[in-house]
Amino acid sequence: MKLRGNVLKQIRRKRGLSQTALAEGICTQATISLMEKQNRLPKMDILTAICERLNIPTDRIVENEVSGVNDTFNQVDELMTAHKFAQAEKLLDTIKVKTLESDFDKQRYYYLLGMVQAENDQIDDAIFNFELVLTQFATTSANVYLAMTTAGMAMAYLKRHDRERAIRLTNRSVKLIDNKKLIGSLHQWASINDQIANLYLKLDDPDSAIEMANRGIELCRKHDSLFLLDELYLCLGKAYIAKGDNEEAREALEVAKSLSIARHGTLMEEDIQQELAKLK
Repeated sequence: MKLRGNVLKQIRRKRGLSQTALAEGICTQATISLMEKQNRLPKMDILTAICERLNIPTDRIVENEVSGVNDTFNQVDELMTAHKFAQAEKLLDTIKVKTLESDFDKQRYYYLLGMVQAENDQIDDAIFNFELVLTQFATTSANVYLAMTTAGMAMAYLKRHDRERAIRLTNRSVKLIDNKKLIGSLHQWASINDQIANLYLKLDDPDSAIEMANRGIELCRKHDSLFLLDELYLCLGKAYIAKGDNEEAREALEVAKSLSIARHGTLMEEDIQQELAKLK
């Protein structure tokens, strides 16, 4: 693959971003400079995060991309976000893990496979694949998938009714995003905040759920993104209901309802209406 640094520079400037702003939370400013001036190709996780921040496909700035696997992973992510787990599983089945060249691609594959399995209550298989990510790639690829996988593991153990281990893993995922410089795109950071917020909600810790949901909301606001905002506000509303704060709950749920319609029609309307009904 060959990077087209001049195209990257043009797009960055068109978006009104400095090299430092584009690099924030992803890599160093020097990395962006090397990409633009010397066509230096970064690691795939960095490239993917940069392209998402610029809202462009990777093939816009990369020539002769030998595989469409990144697009496939992105499609799986979208299906998972839309709770279309059966379709996500079928799409994952088209990926041959032996053909994946980078550790980042392998990490994404096993994480997504684990999440699909956890959603389908294949708990032992899910835990096996999550552990593979955490043991094989923890030191070779410092990106947000480490925290997402840890949260995925917490969800799996919660489904197994091992509450104590689920709490430890959930807290560990928070420490990972707080204490370690992980590479991640906006969608990934919003996802991990939503993931952890919902875990705390299921663990009967509404205060922590509210904190994590608000983190995700502020992140989306900062980047003018609607991604997952409806789900974050829905989680926020549920947490306020758990605390008995009906006024805050109603406000959050009404926002979730409006955002859900803006994002994807009435996909979440039934869930939101059920929560609103609890306030009557």
